[in-house]
Amino acid sequence: AKMLPDLQKTLEVLADISNKQTLVVNGVVKSGTTWVQRILNAHPEVFCPGEGKFSHLLSGLPGAVRDYNKALDYTNRVIYREQNFYNVWRVEECVTAFQFCMALSWATSNHGRLDTVKYIGDKDTDYLSNIELWRDRLLPDARFIHVIRDGRDCAVSNLLQKRRVGLEVEMTGGSFYGFVDSYAKGWSAKIVKFRKAFANLPERYHEVRYEDLLNAPTRTIKDLFCFLGVADDDALIKEISAASAFERFSGGREKGEENQESFYRKGISGDWLNHFDERARSIFATNAGETLVSLGYRDV
Repeated sequence: AKMLPDLQKTLEVLADISNKQTLVVNGVVKSGTTWVQRILNAHPEVFCPGEGKFSHLLSGLPGAVRDYNKALDYTNRVIYREQNFYNVWRVEECVTAFQFCMALSWATSNHGRLDTVKYIGDKDTDYLSNIELWRDRLLPDARFIHVIRDGRDCAVSNLLQKRRVGLEVEMTGGSFYGFVDSYAKGWSAKIVKFRKAFANLPERYHEVRYEDLLNAPTRTIKDLFCFLGVADDDALIKEISAASAFERFSGGREKGEENQESFYRKGISGDWLNHFDERARSIFATNAGETLVSLGYRDV
C-alpha cells in the first residue's frame, strides 16, 4: 500500500495548475475588487475564486522557516557533525514552498474547472504591502489588475461597512473628520504606490475603474479580457456582464437602492456627495487632491 495514498491525485492537479498563468486583483477596500473578481471568475478561461488570504501565509512563513532551519542546523552540528546531512532552506526553497501552498489552495477549491482555464488568480486588498516581493519573486509572471474608485466613495462605503459589523468607532476613533483625514492619506498613498510599482511593466498591469464598470460595463469588461488575451466576443461579454451585475448579488435591488445591512450596499458612484460636508471635502482634497486630479476625479 502507498504510504501517502492521497498525494498522487493532488500532485496531478498541482501539475496542471503549474502550467496555468496567474493573475492578481488588487485595490483598496470597497473599491470594487469583489465585482471584478466575479467578472473574471464568470469567464470560462479564468478561475478566480476569491480571497486565498495568502498574505497571512506569507507573514508566518519566515518565522516557520527560521525555526525549521534552526532545528536542521542543530541536527547537523550535534548529531551528524561532519556529514551535514540536512540542507537548510534558502530563499529559493522558501519561494517554491510558498508557491506550492498557493497552488494547493487553488487545487482544493477548483470546483472541477481547470480543464478550460488559462488563468488562475486571487483577489485581495493585501498584496500592496509586499508588492515588490509578489511582483518579482513569488508571482514573477502574473498579471496584476488594479481596481480604482473615487477615494471618497471608498471612504463612505468602507465606513458604512464597518458600521454594519459594529466596528465604526474602532475605525474612526469617534471622529468622522479624523477618519476622513487618515483615510484620504492612506488611499492616496496606496494608489500611488501600486501605480509606481508597475510604471515600467505595462504588459503586466491593467487598471479597471469602478465608475467605468457602472457607466460602460461592456467596453470595460472587453478591455479587461483583451488585456488577458482570453475570449472577448460580444455574446460572452453580455452574458458575463449580466451574471456579475449588482442586481444579481443584491437580491434584486436596483443600483442606488440602499441596504446598509448588505455587503452590496448601494452600487453607485458619487455617493460621497451625500455624506461629505464642506469640511470633509476640504480635508480629503488637502490630503489626496493631487491623486484625485491625476485619476480624473474632481478634487472638490
